[in-house]
Amino acid sequence: MKGVGKSFQVMDALIKTKPQDAPVYLFMDKKRAQGKPYYVYMTAGANKFLRIYNGRVKEYLSTLSE
Repeated sequence: MKGVGKSFQVMDALIKTKPQDAPVYLFMDKKRAQGKPYYVYMTAGANKFLRIYNGRVKEYLSTLSE
């Protein structure tokens, strides 16, 4: 469960800074506006962040092998 705490810290920082150009923040803000519980929108935001991060890392690594 330690990983959950770290990802929630990242999501909490996003909520506090409110970056209007960050897709993860906009996604979480939409979920909050829909009335989703805290744990639900934080988990959904963390999952979206990890999917984006993983995609960017995979894309970068694929350029190294060429």
